[in-house]
Parts: sequence; structure tokens; C-alpha cells
Amino acid sequence: MSNHQALVEALLMKSILGQELVDTKFHIFSGRSAHLRKVIRLQDLSANDIVLTARSVFFAELLSRTGSPDATFVDFDGGSEFEDGIALDDYGYTSDSDLEDEEEEKASQTPPGDVSSVLKGNISESDESDEDDDDLLVVADTRSESDALTSPPQAETPIAPIPVQHKPQTVNYRNILVRDTAFRTLKALLLYLYTDKISFSPLKSQGLPRTDVETPNPSTSWPCSPKSMYCLASKVRLDSLRDQAFYAIRSSLDAKNILHELSSSFTSKYPAILQMNVEILLQHIASVPVIQNIPALLGRITDSQLPHGADIIISLYQKFLLQHHPQALALAQAPIAQAPIEPQKITSGPKKKVKKGTKLRLV
Repeated sequence: MSNHQALVEALLMKSILGQELVDTKFHIFSGRSAHLRKVIRLQDLSANDIVLTARSVFFAELLSRTGSPDATFVDFDGGSEFEDGIALDDYGYTSDSDLEDEEEEKASQTPPGDVSSVLKGNISESDESDEDDDDLLVVADTRSESDALTSPPQAETPIAPIPVQHKPQTVNYRNILVRDTAFRTLKALLLYLYTDKISFSPLKSQGLPRTDVETPNPSTSWPCSPKSMYCLASKVRLDSLRDQAFYAIRSSLDAKNILHELSSSFTSKYPAILQMNVEILLQHIASVPVIQNIPALLGRITDSQLPHGADIIISLYQKFLLQHHPQALALAQAPIAQAPIEPQKITSGPKKKVKKGTKLRLV
């Protein structure tokens, strides 16, 4: 039996026994306000500890409190102090593509009078009453007309209502606030932990429409930014998911967006991403977009606008030597042989004569 099948069966057994399937709730920000410089709109996602602890050592340590505390995953008491969001600087990843920009959402809202507004609850009172009538149980009178006319009216026997006893159900789950991950990213991660499925959106620098359409069909994947997932998978130590995000980023780079991605703050945080970006740049070094725009990139590096500017130049130069002058690079990187150091002879000074009868003082 595979590990995934065992997890599914464990959850099915809990549901059959009527046990609570939600052990942990994550509270995550889903939006970004540029003019307020904040991440906003706190939403929550539910998860089962059996899945979390079996699929990730990070979550196993987090939930058992045995590992080192992570400042970005903190216990949350459901208070209102985070309703207005937190500063972008405290969030850490200001250019997170999985955050919904507030201004973009306002522009894309459905205009009044659209058909979708009717589907969202613009229903008249008569419609509501009709729907309520459908919920009534209609009991037909099975007596014939002759029975009804000849038989004397019978007194109705009052039926005492049977009280329904509801057993109080206590739901205990842990609330965790996630300060540096978008709602869309963590939602995709949880789906991956449950199903081993992941779907990535195009990079914004590609200029392609993002696949935002999500359906309630549980078999439908929830796409997220590969860059955002690379950050999260690295944090929770899911190497396989991190590698999938890495190759999704790599396959999205071309001559048109490589300089933009190379100069991003995301690239500055991960040496493996920087090295990969430099490799792609060398592949397109003679392309028209790179020739036209690389002077601007070098100008930003010269003006100290990129914190990883020196790393870009060093990596670019080393890969250029490796590609065109590998022998010279190997010779330059070879350790320099040093002449053996002869051990120095220890010579003692002239011996002093000690007169007979002289007492030696011990210091």
C-alpha cells in the first residue's frame, strides 16, 4: 500500500467514525494594497494533522512544538489585530504574484445588472417564498370521498413531540497565522499534500493571462506562482515540490523576460535560482531583447540598485569562462603549490655556571 493510499484510508476511517477531520486552521493573507503598503484580507484554510505530519517534517515539528520556532508560523487567537493587514515589509515578499492586488480586483469587478449579479442572490420575495414552499413536506389525505362523508369526525389524538437530543460537539483545532505566504500558495500546497498534484500559473513577466478560474470540483487543481511555491517549498523542506517549481520557472524564461527575472528580488534570495537565470541569459546573450536591454541592467548594477549585482557579474563571468575557456578557468582555480616549510632547529643559549652551594629559587 502506498503512503498516499494509507493517508486516504486513515481519513476515511475518521469520517466513518464521525471524528473531526479538521485539526489545524491556517490564517493567511490573500490581497495586497499598494497605496497602503500592506497585505490584506485574512482568510483561513483547514487541514488534517495526519496528512500534515506524514507528508512534511516541517509541519510535524511545528504541530508537535519539538522543532525550532518559526517566526512566520505563529499561534493565532483569532483576534482582530490583523484584520487591517500587516505591512509589506513585515510580509517579506513584496512582489508575491499570488497576492491579489486590490486595484486590479476593483477594475475586474462585475458591473451592476450583469447576469452573474442575479446568480449571486438578486432574488425577489416571491421567488424566495416559492423556494421555501419546496422544502415543505406535503402529506396527501388517503381517505376516499365516501369515507369522508359517512364516517363521523374523529377526534385528533395529540402526538407528544419527541425531544431531539443533540450531543454537544466540541471542535478543538489549532489556529496558526502564516505571515509570509499568500492564500493561493498555501492552498495549492495543501492540495499537493493531499493529492500529489500541483499546477503552476505563468510568470507575470511572460505577459500571459493567469489561470485564475477555479471550480468547486475537488479534482480541479489550484494553480499558483512557481516562484511563490519555490519559496514555500524551500521553507517547509519539500524538496520534490521545490524542484518542480524550479523547473517550472526555468521553462518560463526566454529572451524577453530573462533580464527582468534576473534583476528581481526573488532571484537575489536563492543562489540556485540566480545561477539558473545566468545560464538562461548566456543562451540568449546574442538575442535582440538582451542586446537592447542589458545596458540598463548593467547601469542598475553600477548604481548599486541591485543587492545581488556583484553576484550576477561574477556568475556571468565564471560561466563565460567555463563555456569558452574551460582550461584557463581550471588552471586559475587550481590550488597553488607551496614549498615545504623546514622545521626550525631549537638552539639553547650559553649555559651558565652555577657556583657550589648556591640555592636555586623556584619561581
